[in-house]
Amino acid sequence: MCAGYRGISKPRVELNLEGAQARSYMQSATFNSYYAHTALVDSAFAPFDPRAYLNEYYSHVGNENQSLLRFLDEAYTRIFTEIDAAKILEFGGGPTIYQLISAARYPVSIDFSEYLDANLKEVQLWLQDAPGQFHWDSFIRYVLDREGAHSHPSAIAQRQQHIRNKIERLLYCDAKDPDPLGSAFLSPYDIVSVNFVLESITTEMAEWDVFADHVAPLVRPNGYLLMCAIMGASSYRVGKLYFPAVPISPEIIETKLKQQGFSIMLTQAITAEHKDEQGYDGIFMVLARKEPVLCSHQ
Repeated sequence: MCAGYRGISKPRVELNLEGAQARSYMQSATFNSYYAHTALVDSAFAPFDPRAYLNEYYSHVGNENQSLLRFLDEAYTRIFTEIDAAKILEFGGGPTIYQLISAARYPVSIDFSEYLDANLKEVQLWLQDAPGQFHWDSFIRYVLDREGAHSHPSAIAQRQQHIRNKIERLLYCDAKDPDPLGSAFLSPYDIVSVNFVLESITTEMAEWDVFADHVAPLVRPNGYLLMCAIMGASSYRVGKLYFPAVPISPEIIETKLKQQGFSIMLTQAITAEHKDEQGYDGIFMVLARKEPVLCSHQ
């Protein structure tokens, strides 16, 4: 995924939206058509089905998803002890919005970026509260309970609306491009969230390293990077299909982040719930701060 779903490389495909239809793509966001005219479909990933992926990994709040939600809650709590408001980039968010539930309780504005048109359309359904949308109520309920808030239906609906209101733009992204947001990039972000992306679009460690270098400049100095990744996977499953991945480790991720000038603030590693069936050993989660560049005086 250009990120937010576990291990899938995202084919670039063309949007079938024009003019006013594109402008109404979602309720409160604007749509960027940077890649709409340069679509190239990688046939190896053409069968990817966002709804099959959602049903595979997000049909219930199991141990893995509880760990993800707890980590994101703790990470945003840490971040907002240090800053008052933030511009967030959800990089490669896939067809998911779980990663925004905790963020939405704070003063934030969000750019949601993704590589695959089918995933953007899945997010569009949810943003427009349209019939046929995937329902995230159980995930929101879990987060509200963790926050110590009421998790009755009206509170869940309120958090849903907060998320919808705080997403300002839907963008295309491409981690393989040195300029991964293209003309949509305005300035580095306070927070970049990249989950299950970089390890999921290649089988080559050298390429993963390059992709990480493409994403790092999207974070401003003193800004924050939130990253979740599947560990030890050469492929992973969606339904009856398997998609390639690169077998990454916590040590590789931490070493790379330190080389890029990040300091590690928080980490957690968990074992996969269904290792044999879904193809990865576990999940690593990290929050890092990008250190300012110090100018030397001659």
